[in-house]
Amino acid sequence: MIEKIMSSNRRRNKKVNVIVFGAHPDDFEVGCAGTILKFLHDINLRIVVMSDRYEDGKMRDLKEKDKSFKILGLSKVPCVVHDIPTRIFHDHRSKIRNILYDIAVNSDVDIVFTPPIHDIHQDHIVLAEEVIRLFREKTIFGYEVIRSGFDFMPNMHVKLPKKIVDLKVSAAQSYESQWSTTKSGGYYFAREVMISLMIARGAQFGLDFAEAFEIYHLKL
Repeated sequence: MIEKIMSSNRRRNKKVNVIVFGAHPDDFEVGCAGTILKFLHDINLRIVVMSDRYEDGKMRDLKEKDKSFKILGLSKVPCVVHDIPTRIFHDHRSKIRNILYDIAVNSDVDIVFTPPIHDIHQDHIVLAEEVIRLFREKTIFGYEVIRSGFDFMPNMHVKLPKKIVDLKVSAAQSYESQWSTTKSGGYYFAREVMISLMIARGAQFGLDFAEAFEIYHLKL
């Protein structure tokens, strides 16, 4: 489906305006970096991250994000990181809503990527609910977050070449802090785990590798 959108605009010599929303700096790489790289030349990209700090106020290492973006060739892509504390987005819902509302009314957006609505991470749920509410007239895709995804039911798969798969994995592994700050030990950043998921999603459609998405709204 996303290929059709891109092809249609390509024929009209028009780029698609895309915003990727992430609750945390690493959500983008885990969820949809491959798809973004595949269509990078067809889109005008913005990335908006909600949290630059932990619940206790300790700041995240945003140099990890910068390293990741450099690997992906996205260093010049506009990326705004806001100051919502991790794990307590529910206490800051009105602020998140105001941030998203300002973007919605002041931006020409065609496609929005968001964390999945069916997710057990409290921050992902709050962000996804507000994104779907405020961008309801746009095309919205929910990307997969393997560690906290619950009842994720993809209805769109995007084929990825091996070169992009490798870039996605290398970029995600820039977030070295996640290997020690999560109870899981950051297993979901392991190369074999990330590649296995893309192989599994690809196998559902007879592809070598793919990223999977839930379509929440589709505007053609």
